[in-house]
Amino acid sequence: MLIASTEGQGWCYEVIAQSDGFLVQARDLDTGEVSLNETTLFRTSPVALAYADMAAAADRFAASRLEEVEDWQVLADDYHHELDRFTTIRDRLSDDGVGGDLLRCSRAGSLRDQAYRLH
Repeated sequence: MLIASTEGQGWCYEVIAQSDGFLVQARDLDTGEVSLNETTLFRTSPVALAYADMAAAADRFAASRLEEVEDWQVLADDYHHELDRFTTIRDRLSDDGVGGDLLRCSRAGSLRDQAYRLH
């Protein structure tokens, strides 16, 4: 179930509640496609929400630097604020998350294990 989303410049960061935690995924605003490389699973919702906010702020800041926007310093300050908030919450809750590559390998392995148990 989708519980939150935060928009960056080109990406929307969605927080989805799942049985094994809170998945943060990046969706391209132009195409609607989900980037499998930009998915992270967290155990706790506060860390997942803070990560989505931080990722969106980073996206806005990076886009401002590429487009040479005049108020890029405001976006830089916003990104650093969100980064500090994310790291504080992450450290306090000891929730580093699991990246998309490891998550896909883990789920593929568990499906293989289930197939072996059935035969």
